[in-house]
Amino acid sequence: MTDIPGKKFAIIVAGGNGTRANTPVPKQFMKLDGKPVIMHVISKFAEAGINIEIILVLNKDQIQYWNELCKENNFNTEVKIAEGGENRFESVKNGIALIGEKGIVA
Repeated sequence: MTDIPGKKFAIIVAGGNGTRANTPVPKQFMKLDGKPVIMHVISKFAEAGINIEIILVLNKDQIQYWNELCKENNFNTEVKIAEGGENRFESVKNGIALIGEKGIVA
C-alpha cells in the first residue's frame, strides 16, 4: 500500500438506535466474537498500518455506554468522540468539527 502524505482521519458514524434491525441493542454495540462490532471496526482502522486519527460519532445518549464498554472490554485504542446530530449530515459535520488540521478524511 502506498502511503498517502498528510494527516489521515476516519470518521465512523455509529449513532443509530437499531430500530430497523429490531434488536434490543443498537447494531454497533452487538457482540461479535465477544466484543462489540464497533470495536472490531475501530481496531481494523488502527491496525491498518497507516497513521490515522479515529473519530467516533455517537448519539449523546450512547456515549456513557461506550465508555463503560471500553472499560469492560479493556479497549484502549485512542478515539475522539463526537456527539451525533439530528441526522446523518449533522453527525458527520460534528465529526469533521473535531479535525483541527488539514488532512484526508474517510
